[in-house]
Amino acid sequence: MHSIHASPTNVVRVGRDHGPGAGTTRASVAIGFGSPAGDSGVTRLDLNDILVKHPQATFLMRVAGDAMRGIGIDAGDLVLVDRAITPAHGHVVIAVVDDEFLCRQLCKQGHGVRLQATNGGGSDIVAGEGTEIALWGVVTQVIKSMPV
Repeated sequence: MHSIHASPTNVVRVGRDHGPGAGTTRASVAIGFGSPAGDSGVTRLDLNDILVKHPQATFLMRVAGDAMRGIGIDAGDLVLVDRAITPAHGHVVIAVVDDEFLCRQLCKQGHGVRLQATNGGGSDIVAGEGTEIALWGVVTQVIKSMPV
């Protein structure tokens, strides 16, 4: 097996490398591999630049439970939560209900608010039925672990 080494003149800086000589050049990365015959180098990716829009307001949380399985969020997944985004109908949100964080889909009906589970076995939560709901942030990304 051969490895390809890029010469320093062919390296494209990606991410937040603010060191000496760091340029402002950005690159996109295609899924797949370049031609082994080509002079392609490996670039460094910064997931903060790719996934996070509001760094000061973004948090990483681990999901527990199966309430959101219907839209592909499973127990153990990591979710990025952005508190700078105003929650809107249809967003997946993190809400505080009875001092507990919950992940649900936000459904606004007139002036009413419902937090909907997407798994048939999960329970929906309706504001005003003896339950106080505080919307904490909007889920922007889901990170899944793959078996290796």
